[in-house]
Amino acid sequence: MKKYMIALAALCISTTACHRTGRETWEDTKTCGRYMGKGMRCLFGQHDSSPDFARLSRWSDESEFIPMQKQDAGYTALEVNEYTAPISRESPGDPDSALPGIEGFRAPSGKLAALFASIHFDTDQYTVIGDENLHAIREIAHYLISNPNTYVFVEGHADERGAAAYNLALGSRRANSVRTLLIQNGVNPDQLFAISYGKEKPVSQGHDPSSWKQNRRAQFKLHQLERR
Repeated sequence: MKKYMIALAALCISTTACHRTGRETWEDTKTCGRYMGKGMRCLFGQHDSSPDFARLSRWSDESEFIPMQKQDAGYTALEVNEYTAPISRESPGDPDSALPGIEGFRAPSGKLAALFASIHFDTDQYTVIGDENLHAIREIAHYLISNPNTYVFVEGHADERGAAAYNLALGSRRANSVRTLLIQNGVNPDQLFAISYGKEKPVSQGHDPSSWKQNRRAQFKLHQLERR
């Protein structure tokens, strides 16, 4: 089954380039989530049925994949895998959606830049831990509850180490972990979307532990819809 899913994934995305536009990445996210969700859950041990779960630009050789172990994944905080976050009712960029595609979402600026600061993770970790991160989640949730016309893409990122497919899956888990916590803090699921870029978009170009720490993150892009 595992080899079958890898072959199927490779066939479906063999023409995909390493560098994607935001729109292409979001479309890949939806497609992979809808049609390969079961295979992804089998390969990566993930039980989330969300169509936002993962986006793969390519599959590495099977020998490159090192599955995350529970003891390595920061299971000292909320077990987000025990809770399946609701799927948003709209897909940004779809013809019947009032929301633009991901290219229409922007990095927060001004006062919002401090509020929507990136959430950082330890190596191979996707659970949000630490008082500072959890406080930030609560503050973001409070803002979004008070501003229901603000929509957010949570982007999951990883450092440069490891295979591309592994880091894309890890980025997806990070983005969905943050999305889940925001929903559990009262945010409307329809305001939140998740996407993974893996290691494709580092904020630091260095090749050292300090740079890796900056790149292991979930960051936010916002769109404020005019009141209906």
